[in-house]
Amino acid sequence: MASAPEPEGRASPAAPHGHAEAKVVLSQAPGGGALERVTRTLAGIGGVFLLLSVVISIVSISGRYALGLPVPGDYELVELVCAVAVFLFFPYTHAIGGNLTAEFFTSGLPGRWRIALDAVHDVIFALIAALLAWRLGAGMLDKIHHGDTSLLIRVPLWWPYTVAVACMWLLCVVAIWRVLAAVGALRR
Repeated sequence: MASAPEPEGRASPAAPHGHAEAKVVLSQAPGGGALERVTRTLAGIGGVFLLLSVVISIVSISGRYALGLPVPGDYELVELVCAVAVFLFFPYTHAIGGNLTAEFFTSGLPGRWRIALDAVHDVIFALIAALLAWRLGAGMLDKIHHGDTSLLIRVPLWWPYTVAVACMWLLCVVAIWRVLAAVGALRR
C-alpha cells in the first residue's frame, strides 16, 4: 500500500524498524465506540462554549467603543465559559490519543512494547484524573458551602466545578477504557 504524499511532496515515513503502527484505539474495547461518541459530543459543546466566549468578547468590545456600553462582567463570563470549555475537551482529546507524547526513546520499540507503555501511561493518567476529580469535587463543595460568587455579576462559582468534576471522572473512565483496549490489542 502506498503512503500518501506529505505537503512537501515526500512520502510519509513508515513505522520505525518496519513495525506496524502501534496505537491504542478506544473503539477496540467493548463500548469504546459509544464512549468516544459521548466525548466527541462534549467536545462539540466545548467548541460552542468557546464560540460563546468569542461572541461575548466581540459584543463587549464593540459595545464599549461604539456605544460606551460594555457587557457587565465580560471578563468573568469569558473566564468561566473558557474554563468549562477546556474541561469539556479533556476526555475527547485523550479518547482519540490526542495528548502530546514524547516518543523520542520509544519510537524504535516494537509495537507491542509501545502499546504496553501506553497502557501504563493510561493507568497513571486515570489515577491523576481521579485525584483531580476528587480535589475539584472538594473545591465545588467548598464553593457551595460558602456561597462563593463572581465579583461583578455574582455568578455562583460552584457550577463550573460541576462540569470540571464530571469531565475529570469521564477522563478517568476514558483512560481505563484505553487500558482495556491496550490489553485487548496485546492479547491478539
